[in-house]
Amino acid sequence: MARKKRQTLRDRYDQWLCNHPVAAYAIVGVSMAAAVVVIFLFVTFSGFGSSAEFIYNQF
Repeated sequence: MARKKRQTLRDRYDQWLCNHPVAAYAIVGVSMAAAVVVIFLFVTFSGFGSSAEFIYNQF
């Protein structure tokens, strides 16, 4: 008698993506937009563009 193959997390993930393609694209889009906003806020408000002396004095 053959053993039943157990469904892995990857199998469930692939199945969910096939069943919900619009939601998957929405999740990826929102994640990318959030990453761009976080990077923009970091560069704008962190002082990363300041002089080298100011940055070195932070450490």
